[in-house]
Amino acid sequence: MFDARRILVPTDFSDCSERALRVALSMASRQNSDVHLLHISPRPASGTYESDKDTKAEVKALETNEGALKTAYGEAAKEVSEATGLPVLAETAVHYLVAGGAPADEIVRIAEEIHADLIVLGTHGRTSVKEFFVGSTAERVLKNAYCNVLAVKPKGYPFLRD
Repeated sequence: MFDARRILVPTDFSDCSERALRVALSMASRQNSDVHLLHISPRPASGTYESDKDTKAEVKALETNEGALKTAYGEAAKEVSEATGLPVLAETAVHYLVAGGAPADEIVRIAEEIHADLIVLGTHGRTSVKEFFVGSTAERVLKNAYCNVLAVKPKGYPFLRD
């Protein structure tokens, strides 16, 4: 049996990400796993700040993103518990992370840093010309992650058959 003790769940707060979070929470409740919720925040181009005002704005943005992660978790945990009858994860099993940078690169880096056994992320299922050449975040994570990756499709996504 596959045993995922540390599950990384990147979110952009989209419907697809929320769906992936519910899947991850259901798995974590069954396996007694830790869940690491991650949001990649846009950051200033420079690592230095011009003024104290810039620093305060960055701290406020980090606090806002962490608050949004906690809210998303709370709502999803309640839904999963009601739907499955599984207990809500203990507070000590849920970790909130905010990082900045290229989403796929940061997801892979943080997965390695926390020694994740599984990454559960939503995928929009888009097939644009740009994504054909550049690739989606989910695809880049799948190609570069050292651990298993579960891509959760959006609700109602058509199943493709030959």
